Amino acid sequence: MEVIILEFEGKTEEINEYFSFVRTTTHLRLNLGEDMIEVSETVHQVLKSNLFLLLYNVVESSFKNALEKICIEISNDELKYKDVISEIKKMWINKEYKNFNEKCDIPRDTSKSEFLMNKIDTITQDIVNIRFTNQLSGNVTPVIIKESINEYGLETHDIENPSSLFIIKNKRNNLAHGNEIFSECGREYTLLRLEEIKNESVDYMRFILEHIKDFIDEKKI
Repeated sequence: MEVIILEFEGKTEEINEYFSFVRTTTHLRLNLGEDMIEVSETVHQVLKSNLFLLLYNVVESSFKNALEKICIEISNDELKYKDVISEIKKMWINKEYKNFNEKCDIPRDTSKSEFLMNKIDTITQDIVNIRFTNQLSGNVTPVIIKESINEYGLETHDIENPSSLFIIKNKRNNLAHGNEIFSECGREYTLLRLEEIKNESVDYMRFILEHIKDFIDEKKI
């Protein structure tokens, strides 16, 4: 996780540098030899809206890498089924369900994973191997983050949902899919508001990554 966190901090620093540049582009004039180039209001707004793409990229890529790291740790430690927490047991059962008879009769008051978990409790020597499958593309919000890490057994009841990540996800998707014009998107937000969104989302992701690191380091799996 240290490498993932270092990469996150590196990308965050790039975003900070980009934001500092965007701040200077208001009425900016560049002297290029005999040519004088002025950054127009439209270009300035496009530069502002690009921040949403950069922020979403660092959020999704860092979170994806962190979830993948949990799976790698589980597999590398060659943990037996009997030794892992119930959340990991359920995840493994759901991924390995194809190995069982899907026509088995499950009582109405019992979920599929609970029914299979009861059956598989006898197979205590099996090695748990979780393969990460990326299903995050374009959909990462605080709700998705909490649901994802809850599946691995991480507690999230004390973690708040920052509104900035919902804004970043929605704006990124609208811009990426052509549903919103970059210049119009930029005009919606002042530089002060963009800085608040940037700082809040970065602080939140830093906390999430440290939370996952502690989970791995303390062998809570």
